[in-house]
Amino acid sequence: MRSLFLISFLFGLAWSLPEPQLSPTSPAPGNETSDEAEVPAFSPFSLGDGKYAIGTFAKVNWYQAQITCAAYGYTLVSITSETDQRILRNFLYTYARNQQDLLDDPLWTSGTDLASNNNWVWFSKGRALNYRNFQNGYPNNYSQCLSINGITGLWVNEECSQQRYFVCEKLCQPI
Repeated sequence: MRSLFLISFLFGLAWSLPEPQLSPTSPAPGNETSDEAEVPAFSPFSLGDGKYAIGTFAKVNWYQAQITCAAYGYTLVSITSETDQRILRNFLYTYARNQQDLLDDPLWTSGTDLASNNNWVWFSKGRALNYRNFQNGYPNNYSQCLSINGITGLWVNEECSQQRYFVCEKLCQPI
């Protein structure tokens, strides 16, 4: 009984400790004067160009990817046109080509049909998928979240609970 009390007390102490304060607006070291590539000092993003960032701290599910992007002023990427697709592929090639393991697995985007089966939308924009680049055989009726193959650029739908790296884009881009 005593040990149960001690364990409960220690867990309570650990939970009551203040969480470290992270500032999602502070620039990365070395980027203090650059608005172009503003990524937080502590960041889950190991690669970024200011518009896009790749979450590489750990593979997470689609929901966790959404939350992580939002916590740092980003949103999961939406690909609304062939131009968007080309720009994203260039970004992935430029910033992640040396990390083959990162690109071998699909990367989460904001695409989903969670609200209505086979009615695909970009969650981050609230718009229907008018431009599509699905891999042959996709989308299927079994999975609700959209990922992109970092090498081919083709899209596949997967279970939202799958663990993946993810691509974020800045919420607002300056004009």
